Amino acid sequence: MQILPSPPLAHIVKHFLIIENEQISNVGLRLFSDGNTGMVFNFGTPLLHLKNGGSISEFLPTTFVYGQLDTYQNIVSTGNIKLLIVVFHPFGISTLLKIPAVELKNMILDLETFYTSETQNLAEQIFNLSNIFFKIQLVENFLITKLSENDRNNQLPFQAISLIHQYHGNLSVMQLTDTLQVSERKLQRTFEEHVGLTPKRYSGMIRVQYFLKLLRKNSEIPKTGLVYDAGFFDQAHLIREMRNISGITPGQYLDQPNLLAANFLQIP
Repeated sequence: MQILPSPPLAHIVKHFLIIENEQISNVGLRLFSDGNTGMVFNFGTPLLHLKNGGSISEFLPTTFVYGQLDTYQNIVSTGNIKLLIVVFHPFGISTLLKIPAVELKNMILDLETFYTSETQNLAEQIFNLSNIFFKIQLVENFLITKLSENDRNNQLPFQAISLIHQYHGNLSVMQLTDTLQVSERKLQRTFEEHVGLTPKRYSGMIRVQYFLKLLRKNSEIPKTGLVYDAGFFDQAHLIREMRNISGITPGQYLDQPNLLAANFLQIP
């Protein structure tokens, strides 16, 4: 379930995502980038994060933030899944935390790292509230107190991201710089500071996500047409890009029994 934010947060928060599933227990889950960043409140059972190919495992904090994911993450559920996720716009988390986005790339960090004195109390209140809308209101109030007056000053990241989405990731860096009337160097610096990925890498992720959106809506249609519709040269190009981002192929994506979100699903 997706819920839109209130107006004061709409410039940094894309939506709130509620994921609840009591049928998935002790199974592997795959999280890969959809181009957004996030803040997660877990009011279900703990989640186990597998790193280095599964050789290292550790429980995720009850509340955590994640930056841009340049590589997929493997997670194991230990019971029922109950998550409230603040899905930020690509530049949202760095705007809120006032940290260069590149420093958060592929990072999953306890919210206490940034808000030491408030996180535990906030998490307890969210856990104890039964109404999901009250939970969201609590999180919104918390986020609004953290905003500053200059959060809207830099329009270039917003304009660049809007263009990339408008063309489903199919604008070259040169086309972006020509349209925005900025140098390639300035665009690269802007993405490093506010998004955490290069414009080319981010565009590739958006192109994959657009294909997956088409695939979910048209699962009975031959994939070849959708591949070209999404802007890929051929199916091999798509599979290579998707494996690089998610570790799975389009066919494996469709075959998964539990799609918790567009970029969060059960894996064998």
